[in-house]
Amino acid sequence: MNKLYANQLSQYLQQQLAGCYLLFGEEPLQKQEGLDLIRAKARQQGFDERQQFRLEAQFDWEPLYSAIQSLSLFSQRKIIELDFQNQKLTAAIGKELKQLLGLLHPDVLLLLHGERSPAEINKLSWVKALPKDSVFVSIYPLDDQQFQKWLQQQLRQNGLQLTPDACQLFLHHCSGNLLAAKQNLDKLLLTFGRGSLDEHALAEFLSDQSSFSVFQLCDALLAGQRQQAFHRLERLLGQDEEPTLLCWQLHREVQHLVQLQQASSTERTGLFKQLGIWPKRQPLYQQAMQRLPLNWLHYLLQELASFDRQYKGGQLTQLPLALTHLCSLFLAPVPKTFSLQRHEHY
Repeated sequence: MNKLYANQLSQYLQQQLAGCYLLFGEEPLQKQEGLDLIRAKARQQGFDERQQFRLEAQFDWEPLYSAIQSLSLFSQRKIIELDFQNQKLTAAIGKELKQLLGLLHPDVLLLLHGERSPAEINKLSWVKALPKDSVFVSIYPLDDQQFQKWLQQQLRQNGLQLTPDACQLFLHHCSGNLLAAKQNLDKLLLTFGRGSLDEHALAEFLSDQSSFSVFQLCDALLAGQRQQAFHRLERLLGQDEEPTLLCWQLHREVQHLVQLQQASSTERTGLFKQLGIWPKRQPLYQQAMQRLPLNWLHYLLQELASFDRQYKGGQLTQLPLALTHLCSLFLAPVPKTFSLQRHEHY
C-alpha cells in the first residue's frame, strides 16, 4: 500500500491511477480537494459513473456489494464511494469491509473516506487486506507555517496581493480553519478582483471565523506565544469546547514537561520517543523547559488539579477567567497573587 500526505496526491495521480483510495482526517478542505482530484483522473480513464454510499448505524451492505458486482448500462467502469463520516469502525464493520475488498475488479475504483484520524484507521485489521496498489492519503490540519505557505500559494494562483499587515490580519482571522480561508479568498476575488488589498479594506470584509483545536492551543502555550494562545483560547470558548478536555490536555502536557525536566540531556532523546513526541514538536517542549522550572511545573499541576475539582463540584463561577489563569501560568512564572487553590472550598 502506498502512503501519501494530501499535498503529494496531485503528483502521484499524474503518474498512475490506483484501484482503491482511502482518504482520512478531520480537515475538510484538503479531503474534498483530494476527492475531486481522484474523480477527475478517474473520469479521464473512463470511469464515467459514480455511486455514493454513507456508512450509518444500520447500514445495509447488500446494495454496496451489488453495485460492485453488477455491470452498468451506461458505463463499463464506475467509481464506488463509501463515506465513513465519523462512524466508529467496529469489528463487524471490519468483517464487511474485508468481504467488500474481495469483490474488487479493474472496472471499479473504490473510494473510501471519512473524518477519523489516519493513525486510527491504519491500525485496523481490514486495512491489511487492501490491494497492494491501494493508496492511503493522510489528512492533517496545517500548522501555522504550513498555513502561511498555503495562503501565499493561493494568493499567487488567484492573482491577489495582500500587504504584509493585511496578510497578518487574514492569518489571524482564518488560521486553523482552512475551509473558511478558502471561502474568504474566493469571496475576495469575486468582490475585489485581481490586485492588491490593504489591511483596512480587508478588515471591513472579514468576519472572525478562526477555529482552533485544543492541540493548537497547547502548541502556542508551549512556544510561549501569549497573543496567539489567548486568541485560540477565546475561539475555543466560543466553540463551546469541553473544559474538562482542555484541562486534561494541559495536564498531560505539564506531566510531559515534568518528566523531561527530570531527565538528563542524554535521556531526553529516548524519552521524547517514549512519550510519543515527534521531532517536529520537540523544539516546542525545549522552549517551554527553558521558561518553566520544575518547581513551577509542580505548582501548575496543583492549580490544574484544583480547577478539575472545582469544575466537577460546580464551584467555578468564572470559567473563562480560570482557564485564562491556567494558560498564563503555562506561558511563564508569575507572582502568585491569584491562586485557584486559595479559592477552593473543601
